[in-house]
Amino acid sequence: MTSALSPESAVPDWDMTPWFDAFASPQYLKFRVELENELAELETSCGALGAIAPATRNAWAEWLVRLEDWGTRHSHLGAYLGCLSAADARDEAVSRDVSDGARLRARVAKLFTRVRTELGAANESDFGAVAEHPDVAHAAYFLGRLREQARQRMPADLEDLAADLEVSGFSAWGRLYDQVSGRLEFDLQVEGQASRRLPVSVTRSLLGDANAAVRRAALEGANTAWESEGDVLAACLNGISGTRLELYRRRGIPHFLDPALFDAGITRATLDAMLQAVRDRSELPRRYLRAKARAMGVTRIGFQDLEAPLPHEGETEKVPWPDARARVLQAFEAFHPPLGNLAQRAFNARWIDHTPRAGKRPGGFCSTSVWSGESRIFMTFGGTSGDVSTLAHELGHAFHGAVMSDQRPWARRYPMTLAETASTFAEQVVNQAQLDDPAVSAHQRREVLDRRLQDAAAFMLNIPMRFTFESRLYEERADGELSVKRLCELMHEEQVAWYGDALDPEQLDPWFWASKLHFYITGLSFYNFPYTFGYLLSLGLFARARADASFLPRYEALLCETGTASAPDVVRHSLGEDTETTGFWDASLDLIEDDLDRFEREEPAG
Repeated sequence: MTSALSPESAVPDWDMTPWFDAFASPQYLKFRVELENELAELETSCGALGAIAPATRNAWAEWLVRLEDWGTRHSHLGAYLGCLSAADARDEAVSRDVSDGARLRARVAKLFTRVRTELGAANESDFGAVAEHPDVAHAAYFLGRLREQARQRMPADLEDLAADLEVSGFSAWGRLYDQVSGRLEFDLQVEGQASRRLPVSVTRSLLGDANAAVRRAALEGANTAWESEGDVLAACLNGISGTRLELYRRRGIPHFLDPALFDAGITRATLDAMLQAVRDRSELPRRYLRAKARAMGVTRIGFQDLEAPLPHEGETEKVPWPDARARVLQAFEAFHPPLGNLAQRAFNARWIDHTPRAGKRPGGFCSTSVWSGESRIFMTFGGTSGDVSTLAHELGHAFHGAVMSDQRPWARRYPMTLAETASTFAEQVVNQAQLDDPAVSAHQRREVLDRRLQDAAAFMLNIPMRFTFESRLYEERADGELSVKRLCELMHEEQVAWYGDALDPEQLDPWFWASKLHFYITGLSFYNFPYTFGYLLSLGLFARARADASFLPRYEALLCETGTASAPDVVRHSLGEDTETTGFWDASLDLIEDDLDRFEREEPAG
């Protein structure tokens, strides 16, 4: 495989020219100027609309359509810059435009402050007339959510001030984290090997290495790098959480979880039921981790071993990129041809940046432009089985976007709880294809079960750990800033609480708060529990689709509905199930137990 810092990996793999012919090109600059000019016109015309009343209903509906269309182009530009900055965090010109984009978002935020205010002030008859207008009826759910938000907002002048300060304050902390993490490198020092200087973005791939010494050296080396920036990263996290708490206080929001629940499109009862079901069954993933320790010949594994491959005779072979592509395509095409067609398009049109290289940010994502109708996938492929799953996962996101391509933009704004459904479903497709393939060896099948149980451990232990860590962060941040030491203590305590005795207490990862990008996303708090929601929901959906192929159209219909109803309502409409009961979640958790039982039955005699 190409070295992480080789000349061949200096250029991103994806083709961004269908979005703009080049960064800072005349086409790109013209697009930005036109976007700013159109926004200015929207601001002027909004000021002339007046309050929502019988005489202004049609004018408001027409203006909202124009705002929606403008937002499509604005999000296209933002997605483009997000891709470029992730591909090379060292590019200062791109970073300047990303920063400038925050200024534009502040103006948009002010517009939406006016929209929320007017929607909230309108009586039921006038609001209903606007929301049911033929031109915006597709966005009735979205407009209703804006109306609901109006109940917990500061006066308009303070909301405008908050939008202005977001540019140089709130979002600046997130941009600082992106710049620091994108430039950070560490020395991989393994006994018997030459020291290598690597970007922290390759850490996850190294944690999937078959060599235990490599895994431990990767986590220790990366954490040494994160520790070197500990004060900066703690400042970022304190700045983000502190700003949120102050805004919540000013807006009269009772609890720091309320905005996260609203963004996720779920009720507190749904979150509590899901977490309770997971907590009640947490011994399942711990059982798996103990079985994995036995397979690896150790008493207990460490945090760096969570994604380690199962040991077997001979050296574990890396999966070359062409083989990963073929594996995913074959599985998708056999299970659901439309999913295969989308993946084929993504590969042929070079939608995916997968090669490791210096300056590349850690993590992975799929960014879909509603305006262009295309997606772009960002990941660092190191040839592990986990990387193959990540590829399938991100292609699942792209499929979700493609399924919704005929819908208007505001009908495509789905919450993260449902955003993770198609992605995790796609992972299940690839994994199950290997389990069902008679040509796959017993060891390979066990590897697939191991990978699925890795996911179960991640969604049942790691994600809840992140959630409880972040909850404690906000609880303590209300009384003042948290030090680097305290952040490490909190992370260590939550890892012990969730993993119990399944991990070696001397081999945990107290710096996880620094390395996990999700804690630093300023646009969304608690970027964690929706993953468990989507994972468990997708398990149930996949089980139904596997048992009955005629379910697949209903699955696509569910994806299409994700932007027009809350997550519990989508589940209720599509499946007739209640997410506020632990029984709904237990049905999916039972599937995990089936995998675990099989994994343990096939455990080699020791």
